[in-house]
Amino acid sequence: MYPIEQEDGDCTFIMNIAARTRGSILLATDFSKPARRAYTHALALASVVKSRLILLHVVKAPPGLEAWSPAARRSLGTLKTKALLELGRLARVAEDNGVTSRTKLSVGVPEDEILKLAEDTRVDLIAVGTLGRTGLEKLRLGSVAETVLREARCPVLTVRVASATNAPFSRRLPKWRRFLVAMDFSVSSDAALGTAAILADRLHARISLVHVFDPWAYVGRDDTRVRAFMTDKLGQRARNVISASQADLLVFDRIVAPGGPVEVLLAQAKRLKADVIVMGTNGRRGLQRLVLGSVAESVVRKAACPVLVVKAGTSSAVRSEV
Repeated sequence: MYPIEQEDGDCTFIMNIAARTRGSILLATDFSKPARRAYTHALALASVVKSRLILLHVVKAPPGLEAWSPAARRSLGTLKTKALLELGRLARVAEDNGVTSRTKLSVGVPEDEILKLAEDTRVDLIAVGTLGRTGLEKLRLGSVAETVLREARCPVLTVRVASATNAPFSRRLPKWRRFLVAMDFSVSSDAALGTAAILADRLHARISLVHVFDPWAYVGRDDTRVRAFMTDKLGQRARNVISASQADLLVFDRIVAPGGPVEVLLAQAKRLKADVIVMGTNGRRGLQRLVLGSVAESVVRKAACPVLVVKAGTSSAVRSEV
């Protein structure tokens, strides 16, 4: 029902949801406010798509544990005990909500442990909180969430601290009723739309498609005609990715706007009161990424709502792009 243009690899997350096959969602938590909020979203999603929830905490420690002093090892033991208690509490909340879960405690570099577990267990999605650092601090310190976002070969759900509440848990799990899907007519944005369509169908939600264009590329052209053409193209793309009947049911509106992609997407998300932004990504690395940046990563750092990033054409469990 939801064909997706994939060049390489598969999209297990989409396939599992569509076939109602039991998959797994990995929630990486450091028990911070954004991590707690990410947990509530991961739990809500797992309960709807009938996925298992893997709860991972990584005690941050450099290599060479065997050379640590006895005092350092005792300190590490205390941290592990506290973490196990917290993981157990999260697992009980999951069970109370009808979600099967298991806990995993690791010692090491957080992003390395998260990516390794995701690969070893072929999870369908990773959920993680992020502080949303920007500027020099971000370049100097980096971010576990953004490393996972760049390196993971499955969709990644990020929840920024600005959208986190002080309460450790909400008795009412968050509901996704409005999806904003960023469309640039690429294979990755098609994958994002396909993922959003299946989730929206299961969640009884509506989708708003947003395409941002550079006004300087159309200087001298009739703005009304440009917008009409792109709006029609959005509708055709939706019908190509999902069935025509489902596109008519799920796609609430098609928005074409000029400007910078990050600013326009964030403004539209606020205006529409979007519950989640869904994006595809090319996952640029190295110098090109540092120079050009990434629309997806910028949105993740600034969005007030959760952001689901999907990578297309990769070879691992849950693929999509931003």
